[in-house]
Amino acid sequence: MKETFLWGGSTSAFQFEGGGHEGGKGPSIYDRREEKTGVTYSVASDFYHHYKEDIALMAEMGFTAFRMSIAWSRLFPTGEGAVNPEGVAFYRDVFTELKAHGIEPVVTLFHWDMPLALVEKYDGFGGKGTLRAFEQYCRTCFAEFDGLVKYWLTMNENNLGLLMPSMYSNRKRSKDDPDYAQYQWNSYHNTVMAHFLAVKACHEMIPDAKIGCMMASALAYPLSPDPRDVRAAQAHNQQVNWDELDLLATGHYNRRMEKAMREAGVTLETGAAEQAVMADPASRMDFISFSYYYSVCMRDGENKNNADAQTIQMMYAAYENPCLQKSSFGWTIDPMGLRIFMNELYDRYRLPVMVVENGLGVKDDVLTGDGRVHDNYRIAYLREHIRAVNATRAEDGVPVLGYLPWGCIDLYSAGGDRTKRYGFVYVDFDHGCKRYRKDSFYWYKKVIASGGRDLD
Repeated sequence: MKETFLWGGSTSAFQFEGGGHEGGKGPSIYDRREEKTGVTYSVASDFYHHYKEDIALMAEMGFTAFRMSIAWSRLFPTGEGAVNPEGVAFYRDVFTELKAHGIEPVVTLFHWDMPLALVEKYDGFGGKGTLRAFEQYCRTCFAEFDGLVKYWLTMNENNLGLLMPSMYSNRKRSKDDPDYAQYQWNSYHNTVMAHFLAVKACHEMIPDAKIGCMMASALAYPLSPDPRDVRAAQAHNQQVNWDELDLLATGHYNRRMEKAMREAGVTLETGAAEQAVMADPASRMDFISFSYYYSVCMRDGENKNNADAQTIQMMYAAYENPCLQKSSFGWTIDPMGLRIFMNELYDRYRLPVMVVENGLGVKDDVLTGDGRVHDNYRIAYLREHIRAVNATRAEDGVPVLGYLPWGCIDLYSAGGDRTKRYGFVYVDFDHGCKRYRKDSFYWYKKVIASGGRDLD
C-alpha cells in the first residue's frame, strides 16, 4: 500500500484537551500536579469544548493528519474496570469530525497522563497490575475506534524510561535508594511490554491499521574531533536512542542492556507468556515516530544533565555547538540534524519514519491589536526543517510518512508553562481560550497546498 504523505500537527491530551472534570473523566497524575502547583491542566487549551472549531482551523490549513492522544482516565476513570461511555463518545465524535474534514487521526495511546488510581494501587508501571490495565485499555480503543483511526502510536518518548523511572511512581526514588535499580528496570520493562502488547493487539484486531513507537530523539555530536569525545557521543546515542529501538525491533535486550542489569544486580521477572509476546512477529511495529527539536554535544568525562527533567529536551544542559545558532529559548537550531537522524533511523531499522514533534517554542509571540501574531521567526525555523524533510525523502530515499509539528494550536508545556508557544494558532488563555490565526498559519497553509515545495 502506497502511503500518502501526512501534513499536520501534534498535541497531547493533558496539555491540550481540558475538560478534566467533565464527561466522567477520572484523575490522572496531572490532576495531582494541578492540586500542588495550581497549573490548570484540567482546562489547558480547552479542546474539549473547542474541538469543532479547532478541527475547522486545521482543515483550513489543509491538514491531512492530526496527532493527538487519548486520555486513559477518560475511558477508564480508575485506569481499569468498566469503560466510561461518555469518554468513548467524546473521542468518537472527535475522530468522526476529523474524518469528515479529510484529516487522519494519529493517536498516541499513552502520553504520560497515567490514571492516578493506578499510581496509588500498583505504583504505576512499577507493578504488573498497570500492565494488565493498559492492555485492557488498548484493546478497548482498538475495538471502539476501528474504522476511525488508521495510525496508532504506543508510548510517548519511552526511551526516557530508564532515565526518569519515578515519573509514574507513587514516590520519587533516588539513585541512593537500595531499590532504585530494580524499580528502574522493572518499570521500564513493563512499559516495553506495554508497547509489545499494544502492537500485537492492534495487528490482531485491526490488521489494516499501522502502529509504531514514539521516541524522543537525542542526537549527539562529539564536542571536538578528539576520539574520546567521539566515543562519548556514540555512547550517548546508543544509550538514549538505539538501545530501546534495538529492543523494540528484535524483542531482545541487547548486550549493553544485559550488562547494565547484571552490574546493577537486577533480575527481571519475565514469565513464559511475556517472553512469547516479545518474540512474536506480530509484536513488531510498522514504523518509527519521533520528536526532534535540537541536537546536543557530548565530551569525554562528565556530561551535564538534569535528573529531575520531564523531557529529553529539558534534561541536557548541552555543551555549546559553535556551528549552530540558538532560538530565543536557548535551544540549538539544527535542521541538518533532523536529516542525519532520519537517515540513521532508516539505515538501522529499515522502517518508515514519521516526524510527530518538531517546532519552535518561544515566549516571543505577541497578540497585536488587530488579532494577529507576527511570528516570522517560527516560519524561518520550520522552513529549514521542512527542507530537511524534503531532502531526506527526495535525495536520500528515506520513506518519511509525515511531518506533524508540535503544538499546532498553542498548548501547555509538559511542566505547565503556557507562555512558551509553538502553534500556528494563538490561544488567549485568559479570555475563554479564544483562537487567533498567526502569520505562520497562512504560511503553513501555503506549504501544505504546494506539497511542501512553496516555502518562501
